[in-house]
Amino acid sequence: MMQELILSLHRLSVPVPSNICPRVLYNTRAKRRLGCCYDRGGFYEIELSSSILEEPQKVKEVLIHELLHTCKGCHNHGKRWKQYGERVKEAWGISVTRAVKLEGPAEPLRQEQVKYVLQCEKCGAVFPRKRMSKAVKLPNRYRCRCGGKLKRLL
Repeated sequence: MMQELILSLHRLSVPVPSNICPRVLYNTRAKRRLGCCYDRGGFYEIELSSSILEEPQKVKEVLIHELLHTCKGCHNHGKRWKQYGERVKEAWGISVTRAVKLEGPAEPLRQEQVKYVLQCEKCGAVFPRKRMSKAVKLPNRYRCRCGGKLKRLL
């Protein structure tokens, strides 16, 4: 599928380079993104979330999105990337956007719970944290905006 898409993009005058790994990588752990394009020193690898493998149309849309990132000057979602996305939309009716719409109600792909709570000993300000960090491990080394020392509650 990848080589077919590359050839089709070339026919639309989208300058997709030839230095792309022909094998798509699949990530079973990706929760916040559906795809990613890695520049490995001038050689590109495309990775897709395994959560979309059951939806061929979604796979195609994400692959196109990531292939556009391989074009010169398109590593972000800037003007040139959007222009190429418009060509794809006009030719194939596929909307290539920065974010995709998923089925069902809009909600984050991953919901994290607050696991740690820091509090300022001086002003009482509370700082909830979802992940372990240096401040959570060693709160006495960090200060609040008011200058007070932090202590860990949870």
